[in-house]
Amino acid sequence: MLNSIVMMLAMALCLTSCNSDDPIPVVPTTVVSLEVPANLEDVVLSGAKATLTNVETQQVTTIEASQFVKDENGYKMMCNNIEAGTYNVIVSGHLDFTLKGVAGQKDFEVSSDNVVISPTSHDLKMTISTFTAQGGFVISEIFYTGTSTPEGKSYSGDQYIIITNNSDVTLYADSIAVLESAFLTTTKQDYDPDIMSTHFSVQACYMIPGNGKSVPVEPGQSLKLAINAINHTTEQPNSIDLSDADFEFYDETSNPNFTDPDGAAPNLDKWYCYTATIYQFHSRGFNSMAIAKMQTSKEDWLENYVYDATYLFVFGDFSKEMTKSGIYKVPNEWILDGVNLSVESVREWNVLDASIDAGWTYCGKVDRDETRFNKSVIRKQDASGKYVDTNNSTNDFIPEAAASLLKH
Repeated sequence: MLNSIVMMLAMALCLTSCNSDDPIPVVPTTVVSLEVPANLEDVVLSGAKATLTNVETQQVTTIEASQFVKDENGYKMMCNNIEAGTYNVIVSGHLDFTLKGVAGQKDFEVSSDNVVISPTSHDLKMTISTFTAQGGFVISEIFYTGTSTPEGKSYSGDQYIIITNNSDVTLYADSIAVLESAFLTTTKQDYDPDIMSTHFSVQACYMIPGNGKSVPVEPGQSLKLAINAINHTTEQPNSIDLSDADFEFYDETSNPNFTDPDGAAPNLDKWYCYTATIYQFHSRGFNSMAIAKMQTSKEDWLENYVYDATYLFVFGDFSKEMTKSGIYKVPNEWILDGVNLSVESVREWNVLDASIDAGWTYCGKVDRDETRFNKSVIRKQDASGKYVDTNNSTNDFIPEAAASLLKH
């Protein structure tokens, strides 16, 4: 009898201690940290919201953007008086940022399931890994050879360059400039000073205008920049209709023998060009090309980013020290992408630092190659559709490719 009474009391005590009406512990402060990609700068979080759903009770706790505080790694928020339990957590919002000096923006959503929140485990780290923010703008095609007329003559007014957003975030193309090298890849000189390791020497600079967020480019989308943004087929039936170009290189000139048609596309902002008439790409590809995010004003660049270089001109037994004056330069860290162009039979060197382009590409295997017309250099794409970018144009580009905008 006594043993039975003891067992009954023990069972009652157990049932009492396991009663579901016992209060659930409340965690005074839960910290949710939101880490952003380390290569992003000037990050601004907006429209953010965190949702914590209790797996057992399905009770939802929502924290709005005003409770997110910026720290050195990203953002954090304090969730007060959360009941201990297991939660599914979702954090969403919008990021504005700069990537290599280029403004960008991206919506995001990150989640973590079955997160235990308790008095001894109340800090949660969320990492924005749904996008890499890598790639940026690249040169995807340069059509510099021009087309051939039905009579077999050359026509170069239909040249163009295409730049593409190779990342998976929206980037803004404002203040990105197209640059042409001041030095030829077919004529090597020992220039003094030699600034190639720090700067790119240029003879043309045309910049995409905007206020910083005027020219958004979605992931994988491109901008077409035409020498002349007109329908060239009206004059040259074998040519291209470039009237739908996004921008054009336009030059005002007082020389009546050289007029530049002003097409429908917005004009690039001309910062400098060596020619007093009309600019065109070198139709045989003797100059290298690059795109850069200009990080100063036009006035400052024209005044403070110019230098003179001396070199020894040698022809047979004759030699003379020469000076090339008024060379403009762009810091290598401003350059987003670059392509060395040349022709194998006359190529002597690369004029872009190897950190930007360690190789080169071409249209035409010999100088004045008559087979070069209607061809361009086009960047390769991988299986996912991303453009290959190893900073080596020999590897990254298809030489002598059929121009993508020509009808084939």
